[in-house]
Amino acid sequence: MNKLLLSSCIMAMAMSASQTVAAEESQFTTSGVMMGLSNYLWRGQTISDDKPSLQADLMVEHDSGFYLGTSFETYRYEDSDTVVKDYEIDYYGGYYLMATDDLGFGFNAMKYTYGDGGDTVEYALSVDYQAMNLAVNYDQDVETWYTELNYSFQLFNGSSLVAHAGLFTDAEAYEFDDNGKVADTAYDVALRYSYPLLSQLDLMLEASYHEFNDDHYMVGLAYNF
Repeated sequence: MNKLLLSSCIMAMAMSASQTVAAEESQFTTSGVMMGLSNYLWRGQTISDDKPSLQADLMVEHDSGFYLGTSFETYRYEDSDTVVKDYEIDYYGGYYLMATDDLGFGFNAMKYTYGDGGDTVEYALSVDYQAMNLAVNYDQDVETWYTELNYSFQLFNGSSLVAHAGLFTDAEAYEFDDNGKVADTAYDVALRYSYPLLSQLDLMLEASYHEFNDDHYMVGLAYNF
């Protein structure tokens, strides 16, 4: 999502279909998505060197508001002028409460693990009011805060557009280059569009800008189940 929250990214926009795990009266539901993307974008940055990424997500929810899930992503990076292809597996869980028809609160914990070794844990608190989402994320290993604001517009034929703005604070660990100095903060903005091609298949588009990175773009397909 944020891969689970509206903020986290495009995965929440894609996850629109769900089915019951067992009987119709079960208190558990499961939902998932499989995606083929031209780019793996994360908070204004490309995690796949502007190359394609395969991604998938599976989540189980309880009627009480608790949920658990896991996701998979392929990515790549440069190491000593060599492009290394790798993968990422994430595990997450949390709780979401609708206080009123318009107001919701959420807590999420996610552990990122990487095929070449290493992991990190991030916590998120979110507030949703109608079409607006505010989330505060803290990475306990990198010791960095990331705050984001998202607003969703419902458009024609069931399509939607999400306007996103995010801000890194205590961002020294990411070593963003600010005219030869390491930046303390960094912001990003993005527009994310989703269009339902079929009942379970969505077209996704994204354009993002990061204060200290190039512009990045993504087009992809998401199959919801």
